[in-house]
Amino acid sequence: MTTTSADHHHSKDRFSQSPENYLKTHDVVAHLSHALATLLSVREADTKINPFRYMSEYFTRISNGEHVINQNYSYIQSTQHNRSAFIKLFWKSFRAIGCRGDMLTAKEYHSLIELLCADFPFSLIQSAAKIILMDDAIADCLISFTDFLYAFQAQFYYHEFLSKCRELYLSLSPDDKLDGVDSSRFQEAINPSLTPPTPPHPPLRLIARILTKSNKVSFYTFLLGVANSDSINSYIGVLPKKSLCLETSPVLEGSGGS
Repeated sequence: MTTTSADHHHSKDRFSQSPENYLKTHDVVAHLSHALATLLSVREADTKINPFRYMSEYFTRISNGEHVINQNYSYIQSTQHNRSAFIKLFWKSFRAIGCRGDMLTAKEYHSLIELLCADFPFSLIQSAAKIILMDDAIADCLISFTDFLYAFQAQFYYHEFLSKCRELYLSLSPDDKLDGVDSSRFQEAINPSLTPPTPPHPPLRLIARILTKSNKVSFYTFLLGVANSDSINSYIGVLPKKSLCLETSPVLEGSGGS
């Protein structure tokens, strides 16, 4: 299975992990469970299906990132590999919008994503739009494809981590003041929250790089920093640099690690 930069980070200590931790890190059990469930379902309709060939083809689709096409939201968000594959699928499917220079509203981007995942929640699209627009006229403001793509990647791939950061930020600034909070205090609040078990998150050094740019940081500035960071984008390993995303032709193969 083709890997992302994040997966190379995990692979460094794969031989030091217990078998249980290795399986958990790479979501092997989740993929096997879904594979067996779908196999049992299709065999009810066609008993002639070869289970070995089916499983081989199933994991080939996972390796190529094709397994998230027309799946429900519960499935595509269930592993980081699935999220990576869906981000690349969205880029591949609608890149032409950015090449034409078209700008769309959050609702229109949601309509496009619904073509790939019918029950994808609008709330997550709104959260991505807020990274670009803050809270100003979210429903009607036009957003470029490139800006939306990288905000969507950050919000979808790191959804649980960013939600936790939001809680920590509000604990430091209950009124959510626009002038922000002390950057070092925010970083000190984030660091302990990332001790295992923890949702996937960028490396602490990359978070620190965002938070040490100024003495104070608003949550909006922090989100924008995560979305626009070339280093974090490279760590996720799905999209090219933002400046190149309309020049690079995407392919599904190699769309993320397990």
